[in-house]
Amino acid sequence: MFQGIYTALITPMRNGTVDLPGLARLIDRQIAAGVQGVVVCATTGEGTTLTPDERRLVLESAVKRSAGKIQVLAGTSLVATWAVIDAVNMAADQGAVGALVSSPSYVKPSQDGIYGHYAAIADQSKLPIVMYNVPSRTASDIKPETVARLAAHDRIVGIKEASGSLERAQQIIAAAGDTVKVLSGDDPLTLSILVAGGHGVISTAGNVVPEKWAALWRHWRNGDILAAAAVQAGLLGLHGALFAESNPGPVKAALHLLGLIEDEIRLPLTWPSRPTVYRLAAELEKLGLKLARSSQ
Repeated sequence: MFQGIYTALITPMRNGTVDLPGLARLIDRQIAAGVQGVVVCATTGEGTTLTPDERRLVLESAVKRSAGKIQVLAGTSLVATWAVIDAVNMAADQGAVGALVSSPSYVKPSQDGIYGHYAAIADQSKLPIVMYNVPSRTASDIKPETVARLAAHDRIVGIKEASGSLERAQQIIAAAGDTVKVLSGDDPLTLSILVAGGHGVISTAGNVVPEKWAALWRHWRNGDILAAAAVQAGLLGLHGALFAESNPGPVKAALHLLGLIEDEIRLPLTWPSRPTVYRLAAELEKLGLKLARSSQ
């Protein structure tokens, strides 16, 4: 569990509400591609803009549609510790196999505060916890020594490391050993993190090209690092376009160009600019993907 390719799934919307048929199509596409799982209601899934009822609906629908063929993790990145505990246990009741929990944003806790936050969640959680270190969004950083302390808890099983630093991933692996699974949170660093001793990725680009990520993982597991590297290199242009503006605007635009979702996103996020959409269209065509909609 918690090794391989996990797609940080977007939440499709239509007329201002969650598009459940669209969500089902996206889940089917992930299953067909051969990924290990999806994470719903996280950053890429606009989890912080969804109402509690919408979060429950998305999670329930994803679990039902996946039918045990892929794992479903729930993004539960809220600020208050008690709120995260409630969200994690709701996710357990809906059938999720794990919860992705970021360090609290805005409040900027100390390392002791981060430790206490995760320890309290793990103590009361019905699910395994994957920590999420993303300092660019939370303004707090889970240090390797804090990861090592938390790794002693049997409910804390992994970390999505998205500081943008390969060295940081290596430091976590050195500090925590194999007691936590280290998953890349930065798509372009994935293969390097695997080589360093990591265990997979929670990917934004997996929304667009899940079959390529599944191929990279197969090559890696088969020991063909050169083939895995070729897949990774072929995605560099797409990775750049997907993060030209705030996630998940560009990835939603890419899926819209492919005819998979409507062109809706929820404030305070906005649809990406025309130059970014043009760039996305060009990268999709380079990858041999057929556009269902014009970028004009």
